[in-house]
Amino acid sequence: MSAKQPAPRPNNALLTTEEAIEKYTNAVKTEPTASNYLELGAAYYIAKRWNDALAAFQKAVEVDGKQAFAYYYLGVINAALGNRDKANEALDKLLQVSNNPMLKAQAQTRIPQVKTVADLGGN
Repeated sequence: MSAKQPAPRPNNALLTTEEAIEKYTNAVKTEPTASNYLELGAAYYIAKRWNDALAAFQKAVEVDGKQAFAYYYLGVINAALGNRDKANEALDKLLQVSNNPMLKAQAQTRIPQVKTVADLGGN
């Protein structure tokens, strides 16, 4: 008898954080788009892998300097890590490139308030 294989997941099933990291790590190797780096950064952020998230979000803005959400997370994470100058630079860039008033307001409120990684829900 062969071992029973797990049932395939539906196409719309959510990925675990580790599955998302694996998926987008592979995606940026084959298709290094800003969108893929943004997704990879988000997965690292959820996993509380702050330095990996920073690197992915930085790559996203290097590929496409208009990635407002990447600037948001660069600002939040840098603020949490005590890199206030980098956090403020990211906030300034977000305000320049974004047409989303809700994102701008959220960034202007949150980035200055973040002081430590505990503010991100992590340790």
